[in-house]
Amino acid sequence: MADVIEVYVVNAFVADNQGGNPAGVVLNAQSLDAAQMQTIAAELGHSETAFVLSSKKADFRVRFFTPTEEVDFCGHATVATFSTLFKTEKIAAGHYFQETKAGVLSIEIEPDGRVTMGQALPTFGAEFTPEEIAPLLGIHSEDILATGLPVQAVSTGMSDIIVPLIDEALLNNIKPDLDAIKAFNLASNTIAIHVFAITPTESDISARCRNFAPAVGIDEESATGSAAGALASYLHRYQGGKYRYLFEQGEILNKRSLLWAQVDGDEEIIENVTVGGFSDKPQRIPFRIEELA
Repeated sequence: MADVIEVYVVNAFVADNQGGNPAGVVLNAQSLDAAQMQTIAAELGHSETAFVLSSKKADFRVRFFTPTEEVDFCGHATVATFSTLFKTEKIAAGHYFQETKAGVLSIEIEPDGRVTMGQALPTFGAEFTPEEIAPLLGIHSEDILATGLPVQAVSTGMSDIIVPLIDEALLNNIKPDLDAIKAFNLASNTIAIHVFAITPTESDISARCRNFAPAVGIDEESATGSAAGALASYLHRYQGGKYRYLFEQGEILNKRSLLWAQVDGDEEIIENVTVGGFSDKPQRIPFRIEELA
């Protein structure tokens, strides 16, 4: 077992090289067991930490841990991982596959460093009433009803409850009841509530978003790649006629983030979902395995 493991922190989905969502990345994690991975994730304290291992099914196997538990997939930690591999010159630009608990998923790294990840095909789950959801967010049910869109659990690797709001300004007025959201997510077997508002048609931004996941130890996240794929799939199904999206998240946390998403297929059958973005320079953190004892 090596005495020193290679640990980085990198912000994924940055906007103009600022903001984004920090993730831990451990590149040489083969010698670590799950308990050690959980300890590292808790010590780093970011919403997710990715651990890169060898794989017999893909180029890499990646496991994802929040500060409190392992999760099947994490979008921003995936972007952070492959950006780190690229920027530390361990891999070149090109096409790769990662093995995750959500399946074997494709990765494309452009020469400019942009990472685009394939996600699992969407599953559309239970629908919820605005009357159930509005109190969790400190808003009125009419703020949701007026959109004419459903409140629904959608997953492209992680199951988020997608909640539409009628007005962008309402996003900043949300007063989340984190204990209630946690209980609702646990009871509904979902991981987060992802709230969005459609922007004016003249904007380059398709929607502005906020994501609350206290059930996995994340009060609010500044960029959620898995939810971006779920939201793009939701919009493709319920609004139609659009295949490429740009989502903004994290402004209220002073960590503005940009997430590109694309959906391929027709309105009835979605054949492919990808989400991409840029990361800043990975910061190496000294970390010794002996510290895990």
